[in-house]
Amino acid sequence: MLSRLFASRQRPFIPRRHERETIAIDLSGSRLTFSAPPNICQDSFADASQEPPSRVNLFDNSQYSTDFKREEWKREGVSLQTLMKRSWELFGPIWRGRSIATIDFTLVLYRHDAIPKNMSCLNPQHFETVVMRYLYYLGPCIPNHRQQKAPVNWQLRNLDGATAIFFEEHQRFSAQALEERPFYDTHFSSCFFIPLDQTRYLQFNFRNLGYAPVEPCIRVMNGIRDLLCDSVELRLSADAKAQLASIQTQWPEAKANPMRGIEHWVYPEWKRSGNFDGKIIITKPGSPPPPWQTQVI
Repeated sequence: MLSRLFASRQRPFIPRRHERETIAIDLSGSRLTFSAPPNICQDSFADASQEPPSRVNLFDNSQYSTDFKREEWKREGVSLQTLMKRSWELFGPIWRGRSIATIDFTLVLYRHDAIPKNMSCLNPQHFETVVMRYLYYLGPCIPNHRQQKAPVNWQLRNLDGATAIFFEEHQRFSAQALEERPFYDTHFSSCFFIPLDQTRYLQFNFRNLGYAPVEPCIRVMNGIRDLLCDSVELRLSADAKAQLASIQTQWPEAKANPMRGIEHWVYPEWKRSGNFDGKIIITKPGSPPPPWQTQVI
């Protein structure tokens, strides 16, 4: 209670932030475990929580939703299912009843339907291409949204011999916008991608909606994120381990880049057909999607 009593924007309070629940999910023989604070969010604008399943059949295609209805130039060729959702609120002074910031966490299972048959998410170089294409389809393929600065804070992590990839994705705000609304700098997402087999992988996604002053806000929000990501453990199934061993034999030199800077993609020029809700028409193409690298360099 004292933490809440003395909370401020410099030292925000998160209810039950030091409590941890262990999450364990059986993913067709692969076992994922991590710890997270309980869902604590009463904000009506936040996503409703969704508790994780104890077991998931990776090969039950009926559980995935696809992007086949999107326009062809926006279609990445992936299917997904959401496994879990939680939110955490940050509170300032006790006389301010509403929260001052929110962290939304989502755990998503992906199946990449467009990855070439001679590539695998368990190959770190191939998986890096999967991740960069994900960022591209969130960027130039959504030209009516704010441009992004990504990847930021690129990191590689080893989980049971497989290469997982962490990074941040920020919106590109003008200097004037940041001067007028400095809390924009606390609006960003963090992603942790974990390969499971040739076509399937997990995404831990954290979406921050924060406040100014920026530094203490980011420090607290990233503290929750980092504790969760650092707790992740993966034990691959026997089949996935066999796939990984085969890949390491076939491509012993395959590695993902240990560091990456921001991609300077050119965004397309566009207009709408008809009214405000009309279809987007590209008038000048931007950068193409990152090519598939079937050959390991």
